[in-house]
Parts: sequence; C-alpha cells; structure tokens
Amino acid sequence: MSGGVLRRRVGARLLDYMLVLVPTAVVGWTAVPLVQRAVTVQAQRVGRRTGGRIVSSGLDTDVLKDTARDSAETMAKTASTFVMALLLVSMVLWFLYDWIAHAVFGRTLGKIVFGIAVVPVHGGWRAGMVRGLVRSLILIGVPTALICYGWAYQVAERADQPLAYRVISWVSTGGLALALLPGNRALHDRLSFTRVETTR
Repeated sequence: MSGGVLRRRVGARLLDYMLVLVPTAVVGWTAVPLVQRAVTVQAQRVGRRTGGRIVSSGLDTDVLKDTARDSAETMAKTASTFVMALLLVSMVLWFLYDWIAHAVFGRTLGKIVFGIAVVPVHGGWRAGMVRGLVRSLILIGVPTALICYGWAYQVAERADQPLAYRVISWVSTGGLALALLPGNRALHDRLSFTRVETTR
C-alpha cells in the first residue's frame, strides 16, 4: 500500500477519536460540579483529621505546612482520578465503537470519510466479530490497560516499573510502526488477519 493509504488511516483514526472525545468531553464538563464537591469533601476530611493537631500544637508552622501539603495532595489525587475516569470512559467508548463498526460494517465513520475499509486478509468484505474484537483489543485495549497501570503506579507513588510493563509498552509502540513497512499492516492488522484497503 502507498503512503497515501497510511495518511488516510491516520486521518480516519483522528476523526474517529474526535467523534468519541467530544461526547466524553461534554459528559466531563457536566460532571465538573460533582468533582468540585468531591475535592471539597476530601479537603474537609483532611482538615478534620489534622485540625486537632493544629490546635494542640499552638499553630506550629510545621504542622500548618504538613496540613497544607496533605490538602494539596488529596485535591490533586481527586482531580487526577477524575481525569483518569474520563479517559477510561473515552477509551471504552472508542473500543466499542471501533469493534462494532469494523465487525458489522468493515469501517468506521472516519474510514468512510477517508475512503478506506478493513477487510480479512483471505477475502471477504468485513472483518467480522472475532477479527474486529482482536483488532480493537490490540489497538485500544492494550494501550488503555497500560495507561491505567502506569497511573495506578503513580498514585501509589512507586518509581519502579516491572520489566513486563516496559516490554509491552515498547511492543505496542513498535506494533504501530509496522504500518510504515511495505504492506502497511500494523500489529493489530497482522494479529487479527486483516488489512486496510481503499474503497475509492
């Protein structure tokens, strides 16, 4: 396949993601008051926990600094959890959209706009449920799991990362780079026995 097909694939992918991102952003915007309330509740809990220490310390500056730091950390973690939840919702929606569209129609709205479709390597006009599932799991499911795993490690304040995490991260990145080779088939294409072809 030519470089033109690769450009179409990237364009279609970006368009598809925007179709999922916009509704997720709208949901996120409506949830902002809930997040503000959650942050306030968390800050009040920290305040109650440390209020006794502040009073008994006679307003010791070190205790005040510790309290301010605890409050800031709590609010940051709450906001981080909200952002992560939004990202997770977005990725789940994208996964379902990608899987069903390829399984049933052989292409997403983005691929229709850019004139490409996903077909089985050995013939046929659509990927089908199993090939579509494998394709979406590799393309969207694995990166989502890696993002969640990395976030959990960060929240747990652990600096070390298991070798398996690093290996899977590099394989995922390299898997997308395979689309640059002749045949234009990335890892998710190869493992699902599909290919992308032009429709016009």
